[in-house]
Amino acid sequence: MRRSCLLMLLLAGGCAAPTTDSASIPATGPALPSAAAPVADPQADDPRLADPEYWFEQPPTASVAGDDFDALWSAAEATARSLLLPLDRRDRRGGLLVTEPTTSSQFFEPWRQDQQTLYDRAQSSLATIRRTVRFEFTRNEEGGYLVAPKVLVERYSQAENRISSVVLYRSAFRAARLQENAPYGTRETDRGVFLPTRYWYAIGRDRPTEEYIARELRKRLGASQG
Repeated sequence: MRRSCLLMLLLAGGCAAPTTDSASIPATGPALPSAAAPVADPQADDPRLADPEYWFEQPPTASVAGDDFDALWSAAEATARSLLLPLDRRDRRGGLLVTEPTTSSQFFEPWRQDQQTLYDRAQSSLATIRRTVRFEFTRNEEGGYLVAPKVLVERYSQAENRISSVVLYRSAFRAARLQENAPYGTRETDRGVFLPTRYWYAIGRDRPTEEYIARELRKRLGASQG
């Protein structure tokens, strides 16, 4: 009897959990911040980012120097034509040569070199993207000339129409919308901004293509001088 009682006491002492002070337990893992960082970029709502002039005012990626202005101008025109970009504005006095906004090539158009990265080509294949090349001519301090190519990238946006019947599916992308079918209470209209049904907005500059155009300009200048 004594042996059984002693055995029960030993088992009860072994099963009891040790008591520890919670303050002595070391903290594991990084400490949580007092305030969470904002998820949205504060510059994401900057209206200047959708303005083409904002991107054209940014410094050039590359520039090409030359002593002969006519040779530089001819090389710029030839490079634009090699990219299958029609010329829109020729201002020799102001030193500005601009191509027409042209829809960018897709993955099944490998002969077009208007974009240089796979990401840009995939983006143009999934959405309607266009590019505008602007050659800016300036005079340098040595007495020669500089030409800087800048490639603007724009994206096409078209508002859909609200439809409530299968027979109205073909009117989803209709240019003119009825007043009773016009959406209301959107984020833009709440701010007093009423966007058109169809429009283009700038999304940035294509700097790899700007470097490619600069290399082509140097090749053409070297061939003409040689």
